Amino acid sequence: MVVKQKPKTLYDTDYNLWVIELEIKLGSFTPKRLNEWQVREVLQESLAEEVDSEKLLQVLAKVGEFPAKETVDFAAASLRHTDAVVYLSAQAGLKRHPDHVRLQLQIIKAVPNSYLLIKGLANEAVMEEFFTHLAEAEGVSPARLRFLPRDATEAVHRANLSIADVVLDTYPYNGATTTLEVLWLGIPLVTRVGEQFAARNSYAFMMNVGLTEGIAWTDSEYVAWGIKLGLDAALREKIAWKLRAARRTSPLWNGREFTREMEKAYQQMWAHYCSKE
Repeated sequence: MVVKQKPKTLYDTDYNLWVIELEIKLGSFTPKRLNEWQVREVLQESLAEEVDSEKLLQVLAKVGEFPAKETVDFAAASLRHTDAVVYLSAQAGLKRHPDHVRLQLQIIKAVPNSYLLIKGLANEAVMEEFFTHLAEAEGVSPARLRFLPRDATEAVHRANLSIADVVLDTYPYNGATTTLEVLWLGIPLVTRVGEQFAARNSYAFMMNVGLTEGIAWTDSEYVAWGIKLGLDAALREKIAWKLRAARRTSPLWNGREFTREMEKAYQQMWAHYCSKE
């Protein structure tokens, strides 16, 4: 069995994830409490290799508050054991516009062996009919669409997010919370920028983490970025590492600095108001 060398700085956490990965492969893992982000790192790294995802989740289900294995979508996770490219669109049904869904389906059609995972708050039967009808009109087999149920907990939700290679944002109503989760998890995102606030959420977040790859100003750019990220695994990895590094430096994740700046703005507004008295 080939075992990767222990990283010198990567995953220097309370309980080294390299040790966890090694022990899982050796079958001698001893459960110990992890936080949800450590669990996510283990899951993502293991799904990228030849590690049994169901066995891994059974083990991790015993750790801390990680969900039981039956709550994780293994049908979708199993795609990571193939050369499939997994796209994800995870937004509420009211954010979906048929014209924009057609663009997403054009991406799926253009990238060989790609799949689109779909989830979000909506009537499941209606959503499945909606996507299936559009897929058939675009010449995309409905078999390349996978519908995920809503998740019971945030931990399950984020574990399922980690299945995706690329996340496709909605338009004209972008993601917000989901976009933040995706960027924190280091997953490439394709977003279409509009003029209204709701159509610029993801753009603002991406700029604040220093990421321009995946920002589209036109429909054609959206499709082009979706195809490029699906075909270029090296670019996806580059973006993932860029986002991980940004966790330590980006103002988007600096809650203390944001608080200070917000308080400063309140003080300036109050001073301005008082000056008019």
